[in-house]
Amino acid sequence: MLSPEDAAALVLPSRLFDEEWYAGLVGRSFASRAEAVAHWVAQPGDDAPHPLFEPLWLYPRGWWRQHAPDPLSYYLSRAERKGRSPHPRYPQAELGPLEDWLVDHEPAELLAPVVARAAPGKVVVRPTSDDLGQLVRWARHLAASQPDATVDLTRLEGAAERTLASVAADLPSVHVGGTLPDRHGVTVTVDDGVAPPRWRWLEPLLAALDRPGVSGVQPVLVGDDRTITAPALLGHPVSSLDRLDGTELGERFPGVEARRADAGEAAEGVRVLTTASWLPGPRHAVPALDALLPTPTGLRWSIDIAAGASPIGRRWGDWHFARSLADALERLGQSVEIDHPETRGRATRAETDVVLVVRGLERVAPQPGAVNLLWVISHPEDVTPEELAGFDVAYAAGTAWAARHGVRPLLQCTDTTRFHPGAGEADPAGGALFVGNARGGPRPVVTAALAAGVPLRVVGSGWSEHGVEVAADRIANEDLPAAYATAGVVLNDHHDGMRSEGFVSNRVFDVLAVGGRLLTDEVPGLADAVGADVPTWRTDDDLARLARPPYDAWPGPDERRALAERIVAEHSFDARAATFLAAARAHLDSGG
Repeated sequence: MLSPEDAAALVLPSRLFDEEWYAGLVGRSFASRAEAVAHWVAQPGDDAPHPLFEPLWLYPRGWWRQHAPDPLSYYLSRAERKGRSPHPRYPQAELGPLEDWLVDHEPAELLAPVVARAAPGKVVVRPTSDDLGQLVRWARHLAASQPDATVDLTRLEGAAERTLASVAADLPSVHVGGTLPDRHGVTVTVDDGVAPPRWRWLEPLLAALDRPGVSGVQPVLVGDDRTITAPALLGHPVSSLDRLDGTELGERFPGVEARRADAGEAAEGVRVLTTASWLPGPRHAVPALDALLPTPTGLRWSIDIAAGASPIGRRWGDWHFARSLADALERLGQSVEIDHPETRGRATRAETDVVLVVRGLERVAPQPGAVNLLWVISHPEDVTPEELAGFDVAYAAGTAWAARHGVRPLLQCTDTTRFHPGAGEADPAGGALFVGNARGGPRPVVTAALAAGVPLRVVGSGWSEHGVEVAADRIANEDLPAAYATAGVVLNDHHDGMRSEGFVSNRVFDVLAVGGRLLTDEVPGLADAVGADVPTWRTDDDLARLARPPYDAWPGPDERRALAERIVAEHSFDARAATFLAAARAHLDSGG
């Protein structure tokens, strides 16, 4: 611990102590620089010794107090002090140590007038934390991701106000100190301990607030492991709360709440939970919500998938595949959660009876004490005999691969609650449609179709770098059935490894289930898998001939509908769920 005398000896010659600035800040005059330094060292508080040295910014938790009587002497006494800028507006990485820069420059060169504050928008976000680090993160996060939202930090004063005003100097949507002009719209209150996420969260929160009869909305809170920390089912994956979306909250739990500006606690409308928006936050259980969940019946399942746990992972096909399978299992009376790479190590997974791994890009270790099922639906080249041997029952969606590895064949399928006859009629003069991402390189069917001059509507991401114009970067899953059913023809291809091993993609079943015209590449066993001959392509000439009207290679509407009904009957998620449930029960009954 530095003594006051040693601390003053370090501060006295430093350019980072400006006696005139400090005198104005504390509202008094000093007879000499030494007197001003002595005053600073004796009672630094949250004041600043220089316009470019902000102790609260540099040491937001007051770490210096254990080592020195004031933050500046602590900073000056440490060799590593040059590693971090002592002020939010000083770019130390570019300009070097602040003391060296001050030899030839004045603080005013960096402290130019701040940009004008923007008028309050329709949405005002009000972080309530007293933690400066959290407030800085929120201000920067919202200014970058939600520039139309106003950040209300008007309650701040003193050193916190001065520091955040510096942070927000070029962030016009952030209002620090003073008052905020009258506003109308929505107020989002962020409680202490809630951190800004790396994904979009405000839009789904506001969308839930637009529901009829709703005056307030709270989102789910998650921990670093992406399991729930509030409001219920602590430690479980977020999929556990999906069924509570829109549930009325009898009380507000600490976290985040969006309310209309004119909707006080007594206003008409209810406060509800939305599971479409998540933020990182502290643990807080609302027991009443746990009581609203149905008592688990049947077996407790975890479906383990490769898609990430953050909300963007719900755009993956893996997520929709798992959600459909979970729904089918729940229709059979089972209790199902969906796990991701981030959540598969959660402690609550030990309560699971059955773990079903839908094999993605990486190997997943079997769960001790549970029935472990494996379903290989893609990337079979990565699966080893040793991995297969670790599971109680293994299935593969490729018949040739399954036969060679001694596992049970189980084809992919379709969600017949959405993909079924009646979604629309194929346009006899319509164009070709391809739905899918570029996957890091041009897809063979798209390359061949464009080379053949086929008019093609592409929906997916990652295509611009390959010079392919897209109609949209994504399509809502609920809109896919009509898109497939009404297209002139839907194009499809498979990974080389999947095609050669007889892995028929689920898109094949989706398109056929709505009676659409499917044009796919050749896959061994395709006709046996779907129970009919399906037109296939191999060359550009095939696409030039088949992927444009009059589509005479396909049977008429009645025959396509008959095939659709057969697909629905034999290749649904309900059928696959029944297979898995029977296997799990048989293994449990055998004492395995």
